[in-house]
Amino acid sequence: MLVVTEQAATVIREILEESDAGPDAGLRISGEVEGEETSLEFSVADGPEDGDEVVHDNGATVFLDEVAAEALADQTLDAEAHGDHFHFSLREQAEG
Repeated sequence: MLVVTEQAATVIREILEESDAGPDAGLRISGEVEGEETSLEFSVADGPEDGDEVVHDNGATVFLDEVAAEALADQTLDAEAHGDHFHFSLREQAEG
């Protein structure tokens, strides 16, 4: 299951607060398979869509569609600040 770092959770909470999304809102990650590559799209959602996996980690809520849930099952979502904006990054979870 996707793990969300404290830094990424802070960024997600800030995004949701700025978006004026409802109390059940979260960051939604949807995926699309293109050949052997999976592309991911990040958006703010008022709630999960049917079939979404819901991840609650470090105080953040993330909704994953079926493609994203499979692609990110062994990943950690992190965020890094770059001046006035940020970048999300993914890395494989350490075993053990």
